[in-house]
Amino acid sequence: MKKLSLAMITKNEESKIRRCLESVKNIVDEIIIVDTGSNDKTKDIALEFDAKVYDYKWDDNFANARNYAIRKSSGDWNLILDADEFITNIDLDNIYKFMDSKDKIIGQIKIVNLFKQDGEIRKSNSFISRLAPKGICFSGSIHEQLDCSYPRKRVDIDLEHDGYLGTNKFERNISLILNELKENSNNSYLLYQAAKTYYSNKMYKEASPYFDAFYDNFNADTDAFFKDGLILYLYNIIKANEFEKGLKIIDNNFDILNKYCDFYFVCGVFFTEMIAYNSTLYAGYFDNIELCYINALQIDESYDSDSIEGTGSYLAAFNLGVFYELVSNVNKALEYYNLSYKYGYIPALNRLNSL
Repeated sequence: MKKLSLAMITKNEESKIRRCLESVKNIVDEIIIVDTGSNDKTKDIALEFDAKVYDYKWDDNFANARNYAIRKSSGDWNLILDADEFITNIDLDNIYKFMDSKDKIIGQIKIVNLFKQDGEIRKSNSFISRLAPKGICFSGSIHEQLDCSYPRKRVDIDLEHDGYLGTNKFERNISLILNELKENSNNSYLLYQAAKTYYSNKMYKEASPYFDAFYDNFNADTDAFFKDGLILYLYNIIKANEFEKGLKIIDNNFDILNKYCDFYFVCGVFFTEMIAYNSTLYAGYFDNIELCYINALQIDESYDSDSIEGTGSYLAAFNLGVFYELVSNVNKALEYYNLSYKYGYIPALNRLNSL
């Protein structure tokens, strides 16, 4: 049976690392921790799990630190995690079969990211290459990626990540991204990450030129992140009240986005905000709101597996309830608030109680 190592880099993660290591201790054969300068109990906690802990002088490059951890690993395969992540589900039999395969391949694991939006904790799903055979390394000073042309295959590991909650790493992250862009100004992934970083810090005006540049450079055939980039672009356009630009983005990309519930959901938000911004000019788009949310509900969220949770279920149903309440169709409003509440969405219960 192939040996599996955990390769992790840390700094001041005493509040998170125990949860992570508890989730993985019975799965991996070896725990490698490369610490980049903790002054809390991170390393002490890691040692409780018999981890091999190494100090590494931080050089503003995540790939370098991760590659140092990989070089210290003795496993046939490396599972790469961060301390603010933890395993919620794994099929070990299938993972062992995957690692025992003769195929040259890299495993993509499902990550459920928690983030705050509109005063609520939301969840988005993504699949990231984090299970790699020995010797495969990373490139990129930030938002680093495995530097390998092996095909990717989704494997039966689910993680939850809550590192976006209660932390602000904006200054560090944007500095590293912009430095990389100096060397590769047309890189669609870096442009997307720059735009996303500004957007996440509510700097919508600053995000706009990077979204524009991302849009000019992305390739839907090769960029796995293009859908997320376009949808976040539309959210930024809403924040900036650039609705004419948004109409063109929706029209020009409809054919490549119309199978995603995320797309229909953001379009529902877009048309709602556009009409609120200028009801006289945009009144003709009113019916689009209803159509967008209905289409979002008709797409199975399990198919659109990297969507934001709720955009094809309780959030879309709730927004439809709001729409029907606005047009005084109480029966329809009750129907969709009830549907939303069936998913356990408490704001829907509040609306039901008020009608």
